[in-house]
Amino acid sequence: MTGTSTEVRQWRAVIAGTVRSMVRPRVASAARGRLRVILIALAMAFAVATGPAQAAPVVSSGPARTLTRFSTSRRVVVLTIDTDGIRGYMPSVLATLESRNVRVAFGVTGQFAQSNPDLVERMAADGDQIMNHSWDHPDFTKISSAQRASELQRTAAVLEAEVGIDPAPYFRAPYGNTNASVLTDLAADGYSYNVYWSVDPQGWRGKSAATITQLILAGVTPGAIVLMHTTDAGDAAALPGVIDQLRAEGYSFDTVDDLTGVPPVSTPAPEQVFFPETGHWLSHGFLAYWNTFGGLPVFGYPLTGEIIENGVVVQYFQRARFEWHPGVWPSHFDVELGLLGVTVAQHDKLLVSAPFQPVSAATNPNCTYYPESGHFLCAGFREYWEDHGGLAIFGYPISEEFTQNGVTVQYFERQRLEYYPENPPAWQVEGGLLGTQVLAYGGAQ
Repeated sequence: MTGTSTEVRQWRAVIAGTVRSMVRPRVASAARGRLRVILIALAMAFAVATGPAQAAPVVSSGPARTLTRFSTSRRVVVLTIDTDGIRGYMPSVLATLESRNVRVAFGVTGQFAQSNPDLVERMAADGDQIMNHSWDHPDFTKISSAQRASELQRTAAVLEAEVGIDPAPYFRAPYGNTNASVLTDLAADGYSYNVYWSVDPQGWRGKSAATITQLILAGVTPGAIVLMHTTDAGDAAALPGVIDQLRAEGYSFDTVDDLTGVPPVSTPAPEQVFFPETGHWLSHGFLAYWNTFGGLPVFGYPLTGEIIENGVVVQYFQRARFEWHPGVWPSHFDVELGLLGVTVAQHDKLLVSAPFQPVSAATNPNCTYYPESGHFLCAGFREYWEDHGGLAIFGYPISEEFTQNGVTVQYFERQRLEYYPENPPAWQVEGGLLGTQVLAYGGAQ
């Protein structure tokens, strides 16, 4: 079967309507369960039959936009709460929200929806927003375009069959991980918003409810997007106090959809975003580049406004320096990244040390050798480098892996990657705060 994305959504709506009209409380629970399984299977089969290659893009104006917060002076906050494949603490989370009359945006996986239809129905009945959070929570930067489309479409089919909700145009990326390819694929499947966050208390690290509450209250500003999870005991326990204390400070609660508006294609991309975390604006071409090629996880918050260095307009971020070079388009929005890795290595006199000396090429399936710089890129660092922009974002490796201040690191022309094995897999490799370091040195040398 073939058809446009609009036709696919219309047929899914028909299937969803059939489910809602046939699966009523008066039907015996066993029969209702069997009927639900049959109709969900039908919806998922339809999604597979149409296939990503056969569906025309709903949004063709560019890649999906990453939302980290909303620019507003109104004391409003968006609570986003993500599920995984298990029931977790969702019943107590929903009870808290219902008792306090608060609506939130849930990131729901297809596996969760399929296994917990009663909880998804409660979300819908309470007026909560339901965002597509993939089928089984893979890192989208590590799977193919076809797999991404399958993850999105299978989840959408189940949600429409269960509660008649199409989660598009909102997607919450597993682990928050995206890149330019992911954002392009999201838009091609009708998801014009990748919903990130500005406050993450990291309850998944096993933090106490008191610590989580403190971190959220300290991080929230008007328009903040807060990340929590139904799988973390600390998040579930902290939620009542977070709501009560934010209300006491004059905050109200909206969903993502409340603040972005529908349809998304008629909502113009913001030309400026203010980050109260550091007190700086991010604007125009620099903002477009930041949103498209990594956002907060790759570049961090802005540390300066736009300034002039060596005759070039630049802006510093925690992990990068953006440089405006008109005429480079269409490669990267007329933006190039500064050689911060080289700057730090020169300033700290590392270039004469052993890890920075070129090595000879050798065959190693776990590594790639770059004759341009005479260094290897291996294993987890190579994976992260490839998944988050490669040469354009990080440049060539200028050292081998070595230990610095007790951390395994590797320097690149534009960045330093750091390895933290104690973190969950998606967060074991992080970019160093080289923008912060270079600013402390006095900027570009």
